[in-house]
Amino acid sequence: MSKALILGDSLFAEAVARLLELHGFEIATALTVQDALQRLGESPPDLAIVIGETPDLCALLRVHPDLPILRANLDADDLRLIRSERINARVEDLLSAIQSLSMRR
Repeated sequence: MSKALILGDSLFAEAVARLLELHGFEIATALTVQDALQRLGESPPDLAIVIGETPDLCALLRVHPDLPILRANLDADDLRLIRSERINARVEDLLSAIQSLSMRR
């Protein structure tokens, strides 16, 4: 069974949670990033979904760096994927990463 974390407090968040439950997901919910960290402990979900305002996700990504985070908002016509990607600490690697990100646009 896949596990998803819903981060947010709205009717839309509740609807997304129910939809995922109907499709076989185990759901954890949290109102804040700190609440999410306490609920998840060392067992991260397969996916986190942030609904509404985007909180500071640095603490969540620091503890669970491989966690894909999907940002969904009723006011937007697209979804945003937020993820953490580790690179080596050498200057050349940093420059290459910055250049490759700027070329994606």
